[in-house]
Amino acid sequence: MFDITIVGAGVSGATFGSKASKYAKTLLIEAQNYQKEIPIRTNIFPEHNRPFIKEEIDWHNREFFPTTHTTSNYMSDELNGVIDSTEFGVPLGNVSYTENLVAKLINNFEQNGGTFKSNERISKVNRHTDHLELINAKGESYNTKLLALATGSRGLELQRSLGFGVPDSYTGVYVHLYGNEDKINENLKFNYTFHINPKISHNGPFFFNKGIERVSAGYLGEHGQSKEEIISKLERILKNYKPIQPIVEGLSYNLSSAIVGEISKHPIKGFSHDRVLILGEAAGIVTAFFYEGLLPGVACADIASKTVKPLFESGSSFSGSELQKYDKEVKRILYPYFKNGNALEYLIYNDSSYVKTLWRLYTKLLKENKTCRKYIYEAYINHDLSKHNTSNDRYVGEKWFGMLPALSKITLSPKFFRAMLM
Repeated sequence: MFDITIVGAGVSGATFGSKASKYAKTLLIEAQNYQKEIPIRTNIFPEHNRPFIKEEIDWHNREFFPTTHTTSNYMSDELNGVIDSTEFGVPLGNVSYTENLVAKLINNFEQNGGTFKSNERISKVNRHTDHLELINAKGESYNTKLLALATGSRGLELQRSLGFGVPDSYTGVYVHLYGNEDKINENLKFNYTFHINPKISHNGPFFFNKGIERVSAGYLGEHGQSKEEIISKLERILKNYKPIQPIVEGLSYNLSSAIVGEISKHPIKGFSHDRVLILGEAAGIVTAFFYEGLLPGVACADIASKTVKPLFESGSSFSGSELQKYDKEVKRILYPYFKNGNALEYLIYNDSSYVKTLWRLYTKLLKENKTCRKYIYEAYINHDLSKHNTSNDRYVGEKWFGMLPALSKITLSPKFFRAMLM
């Protein structure tokens, strides 16, 4: 009998495992074959992530965080809206080699006495009076007092079978580009580049995350696109899309290594039932506009650990009412910060003719208005997201609206007003 079983060993599951294995007999199960390879990912890891993971990972270790994140570029077809941390103070955060980060968290977990199994898929969960029974694809079973699902968007049928809702799902693709450090620095001045063009996608950005001698690039596809279609479009973008040609020039990439998969967002109604918690992306807890999944992953893991530890100490049966504290804390800590992403998503992710103009004006606003840049900078470095200053977001929105031509103000004022209320 395990005290806790975690299904999914991405950032959320591995972080929860690293924390929970310090006080509970814990099993961590991953469907992918991590013994062969943990898929490489180059991500942005903002300063606001640090409080949730500081006890597990050395923030200054270059194996996990190869370089600091000093600059973000919100890029339109004509303009760069750059947030440069040197204008205001400390760095925006780090760039993460997420495969190394996950490997370290799993190592922490095993050093604490946790049991890790990879290349194993849970296909069914049976409820019993005092425990849950997990059955894998081979028919083998594990018993556990508490189950945490941290499957991202890859195990939604399992949580549906347990009575949970499932988040909205979108198809994304990313690939790594390689070159020597001098060439990458020559091509790409910014750690993070976030670009909107409705002709690329109505659902999300095209992005670049710059590491050392490698850059990850990708975009979010349209509904109903096949893997072949989305990779083919990625190839056309990399080869022909003029705004990014200076970035990709001279770098090598292999589209056969491109990863296509589902990405979840929009929170489900509830994140806990009797003896079950849903963590991170599996619960749709992802920032709506930026698809920022690492923050909710480490935050949910930290909140879950702090919720269940005293319950173990008191001999709890992990009832839904006891686990409700997890739901409440997730909403208290993350939802104020999420409001801005919800508003931006509403304004930008659609097929309306004004989207491209709106995005161009947004990048122009960031280029010209220091106060707006400062407020976005403060969101990156804020260690207490429950106190995220939504009035700062309102200020940026009002300045953005003020840049619209008079006729556009009349047309778009209802949408901006609704966005302000989100």
